[in-house]
This record gives sequence, structure tokens and C-alpha cells, in this order.
Amino acid sequence: MKKNKVLAIILSVSLLPAMLAGCMPGSMQENKESTPVESPASDSQAVSEAASTEEASDAADGYSLPFCEPGSVSFSFLTYQNWHASSFYDSTDGLPVENKLEELTGVHIDWECPTSDYNTVAQTRLAAGTGLPDIMRIPNGTTGLMNAVNQGLILPLSDYMSPETTPYLYKLMDKQPIYRAYMQAPDGKIYGVAHSEYNVNNVVFMWNTIRKDWLDKLNLKMPETIDEYHDVLVAFRDQDPNGNGEKDEIPLIYQNEDMFGLYSFKTAFGFKYSDIWSQTDGKVAFDLMDDKFFDCLTTLHQWYEEGLLQQTITSSEGSTYLSQDRAGGRVLSSSDNLISDANLSKAIEPDAEFVFINPLYNPDYPENTDPYINKRNEFNDYFVITADCKNPEIAAKWLDWVYASEDSVTLRYWGIEGDTYTVDENGNKEYTKKVTDGSPIDVLREIGGFPNFVGNEYGEPILAMYKDTYVEEAYKTFSDRLESRLPIILGTEEENETYSKLWPDIDTYVRENVVNFIIGTRPLTDAEWENYKKDLTNMGIEDVIAVKQSWYDRADEIMGTNN
Repeated sequence: MKKNKVLAIILSVSLLPAMLAGCMPGSMQENKESTPVESPASDSQAVSEAASTEEASDAADGYSLPFCEPGSVSFSFLTYQNWHASSFYDSTDGLPVENKLEELTGVHIDWECPTSDYNTVAQTRLAAGTGLPDIMRIPNGTTGLMNAVNQGLILPLSDYMSPETTPYLYKLMDKQPIYRAYMQAPDGKIYGVAHSEYNVNNVVFMWNTIRKDWLDKLNLKMPETIDEYHDVLVAFRDQDPNGNGEKDEIPLIYQNEDMFGLYSFKTAFGFKYSDIWSQTDGKVAFDLMDDKFFDCLTTLHQWYEEGLLQQTITSSEGSTYLSQDRAGGRVLSSSDNLISDANLSKAIEPDAEFVFINPLYNPDYPENTDPYINKRNEFNDYFVITADCKNPEIAAKWLDWVYASEDSVTLRYWGIEGDTYTVDENGNKEYTKKVTDGSPIDVLREIGGFPNFVGNEYGEPILAMYKDTYVEEAYKTFSDRLESRLPIILGTEEENETYSKLWPDIDTYVRENVVNFIIGTRPLTDAEWENYKKDLTNMGIEDVIAVKQSWYDRADEIMGTNN
């Protein structure tokens, strides 16, 4: 159906090169291909070197690198500082990856990277309305961008776009129209490129985990139903799987100490998706006021009363339990965190291993046999050309090449050939031991790789970093069970005003009361459940649903028109 395009994850380009060609264990459905991790907008075969003039020239007649006489054009760029302890974008000598970007494009960047809270600094600059940097990261997502647009602080990027001058953005939006859906404003213009984790989220996702070594130690099989899972938690509580002779195990802890994440178990109670929002045949719903969620809360409250859940929440408690080898699983942990979680426990138990559970079956909801795990948020914040930029044509070309060309992706996420990666005779890339023997992302960030500016992250580098680990196995096992969340796209002024006015209070109320229902500080009775739903109605949840519906419909229309 057309409405399913917004949430589609089966993409159009080929699977990864040879690094994923081998068989991997644990596919959810026999003979079913997993979700491909797409290559960038140019040809799907990986390019072995950093950008070449020949490849750029093939993009369009007259297109070539560099865009200007090297050093003749400079842009000030306000963005986050590099997430590395000692390597900074604005250092005197620059970082190797950013220096290579300048060499290839001819454009010099004067980095403005606040050392304090970025959002506050950026909002203060925008509020002043003058003296803006040429390019900047607009905080606060879609609302932040449209507020700046309405104040006349941003130049429409689309005024400087064409298939000839910005070919890679056009190719990207043609191949993956979800990018256009997130970048196109209600007036039809594009004002910036969205920081994207759309593709990498096929590899790095969040779901509920369990200690496989504890299952093995207690001779328990991986639970498949909600009742089997309960029994496993009881066994973790009572049968001393950490072997220290004390009843100190905590069967289930939380990611970031957030008990609210327990809502994700709703897939065992008749819900098709794990997120709080869903759609059925194109109709948007807020699942946490559906009566089926009452059944979910009832079970979670029972688990809490039985001591199966982490009872108290502090900022450091989860990591402490892991390092004490006391945690039997974690709610909504990301696939790359499974390794670090296990490493904490390995200080005591060398065989510690965390894996994802399967979405659990519940015989009380026999029709719901194939629920989906919703991926992380896929787009956030926007990189824009401000009204103070004196050379927007070249700025648009720079954003196009840095954001959407395959050669830029190779440079920014693989680093420098010969130093951080090599290329074989078939064009397949592999990280060097410099990367794989250390903390891979940290090693790359030391040279300016895996940047947090103009980000368009791909899954292929992550799979290469974690080759032959559970991250790779989890990708193969769960990729056919992943779905995008409902889109949060650029809204009209009225939509943004409604959403910004109503949703923050509703979100706070829901989070607090879901936890209160679970721990029993708010009685989970029929009467209190009805009061909870009435409160949401009085707070304006139907108006928020209407906004989400409009975003869903508009995204679907954009994707349908351009697909």
C-alpha cells in the first residue's frame, strides 16, 4: 500500500560488498534477505580513494573539484566541537580529514565550535539576527529550522540547487526520497540538509537485552513468550547466575536509568510497533492510551512487585550493576552498547555476553505474531546557509559534496587510505589495525573522522568496525524486523505552534505516570486508567495526533511523488 512507504526499510540499492557476503547466524526468517545497508547517492560500488576530479566531472557537465581556487573562498561554520578529548576542528593545524576536505574542495573553513552548551550559543546568535556565520547547525530540529526560516535568517538552499551544481543531493533524494521528505518545507523549498542517521540505524538500533551466558549457565533457552521471559527473570533473581553465593542479581535494568523504556514490551500485548507512536493503514495513533497498554502496565507492575526490575534509579546505578556482574538484561540498549555492557561485567565474569531478546509472543494476543522494533530517530538538526553568507552558490556546492557524495562518505567515515583503511583489488575497504585494535570511532575522531557536522551516517563503516562481533550478528538477525518511526518533518507555523505548545507537557505527564503505574504510586485500576486517558484528552493529545497525522500524510505524499 502507498501508506507503507513512509515506514519502508527495504531499500533500493545493493547489499554491502564482500565484508557481508559470508553467512551469518540467526536470521529471523529462513531465506529472507535482511535490510540492505545502502551506499551513498553515487554508484553503489565503493570508491576506493578520496574524491577524484574524474568522478566529480562524471556527475554533470562542467562539475569539477575544487570548486574554487584553493584558499580563495572561506566560510565561517558554527557547529559542535569534535567529540574527542584532544583533537579539535578549530585547532591551529587542523585535523587530517578536514584538511583533506579543504584540499579537495578548495574551500577553507573557519571553525566556530563553542566549548559551552552549543544550543544556547547557537540560539543566542540567531536571536541577535546579525553577524551570523556563513554556515551553521540549527538546533532544535524541525521547529528550530522553521523558526529561523520565518525570521528570514536562512537562505533557501534550493535556490542554489540544480542537478548540475548539486548533483549528489539530487541523486540522494531520488534514490531515497525520505531525505526529501525530511528536508522539504511546506512551501516546497529546501532550507538545509538534515543530520541523518537514517542508514546507520539499520545497523545500530535499540532493543531489550539479556545475559546469554546466564541463560547457558542455568540451562535455560532463549525466551520466546512473555511468560517464558517472566520465568527467566525469576530464575535470574533466585538461582544465583553470577555465582557469588548472594541473592544480589537484578534481572532487568534500564538504559540511561530510564524506567519509561519498559513501554517497549507493549509488542507482546497486541501492538505492531515498539515505539509510542504507530500507524495502521495510514491512520496515526498514540499507543500509550490504548487499552491494550493497560494490560502491558499490569504485567510490568507485577514484575516490579516481584523484584524483577531495577527498583531505584540514579545516574550511575546501571553501570555499577554491570561492573558488579549483577545485571541480567537491559531495557532499550543499543547494539553497539552490548559490547561495552558485557565488557563492564567481564571484570568479574570473563564470559559475560549480552544479546537481544526476540520480540515476545503472547497467547492472549495470538494475531500479533510479527511485531516490529522501531529504529532510533533518523534525522535531527539542520545545516544551513545563513542570510549573511556572501557566496551561497559555492556554499551549496560544498554542502552537496560533503553531505551526499560517496567520496566524502569514504573520507569522513573511513578516514585516510593507508592510515585508517585499505582497499583491496576488488574495491572493498577494510579498517587497519590502528582502528580495530583500539576504540574504533575514537581513533577515527582523533583524525577528524566520524564528524558531527553535516552528518549523513552509513551502516557499512559500523559493520566493518564490528566485523565478526554480535553487532554484525544482530544486524543479520533483526534487520527484517526494524521499522522507521513516524516522521517528524518540517511543519507549518500552525503545526509547529500546536506541537510545541502541547507535546512537551503531555510527554512529561505520560513518562511520569507510566512509571507511577509500574511502581504503584498511582494505582493501576480501571478508574485511574480512565482518568489518565481523560487527562491526556484534556491536555490536547488529539490535536497532537492531528499534527502527527499531517506530517505522516505529507511525508507519504512527498515520497510517493518522488519515488
